[in-house]
Amino acid sequence: MRVTVTSNTPTARRSERRLVTHAAILDAARSLFREGGYQRTTIRAIGREAGVDPALVIQHFGNKEALFEAASEIDFDLAEALPGPRDELSARVLEYMLTQLDKEPDALLATLRSMLTHQQAAHAARCAFLDDGATKISGVLDGEDAGLRSSLICTMLVGLMVTRHLLKLDDIVQAPTERLIELVEPCLRSLVEPERRLSDHG
Repeated sequence: MRVTVTSNTPTARRSERRLVTHAAILDAARSLFREGGYQRTTIRAIGREAGVDPALVIQHFGNKEALFEAASEIDFDLAEALPGPRDELSARVLEYMLTQLDKEPDALLATLRSMLTHQQAAHAARCAFLDDGATKISGVLDGEDAGLRSSLICTMLVGLMVTRHLLKLDDIVQAPTERLIELVEPCLRSLVEPERRLSDHG
């Protein structure tokens, strides 16, 4: 005889509690990895932040490495900014990036915080911004050095992310998104359309 599990059964209640605990641990990990990076964040601190015993953190995720992998999945796709006129590409890419970052995504910022000290974070950042992001941008650029220019575009974007959200340089943090786009866009445009820059100075 098959027993149907409903929300009133002990099994269902345990399952619900497990899901709640899992989510709380993941939220705590994202927040702490973002603020302290991989090296400085401990399982004990994550358990304390989530309000659970550290043993439960291990029970749910196995180890710190696996928890970091789950907490640092990057939901950031520059492909969303690519469709449209090419002469507006640099502005679209900047607006997309700044809008996404202003939402303070813990997973992305945790990865950026840890990328210089943790191989897995460095790999995730490289995949998101160079292997994936730069490859997609280069696909809409003209010229033999489109790959180099797209990589430089992504390099500038990462630099802006780090200074605005991790180093928190006062002028950059306080600047409205519109002003940052206005000032940085010409730099990116010179990489998107270097031939225009040459003709302007010819």
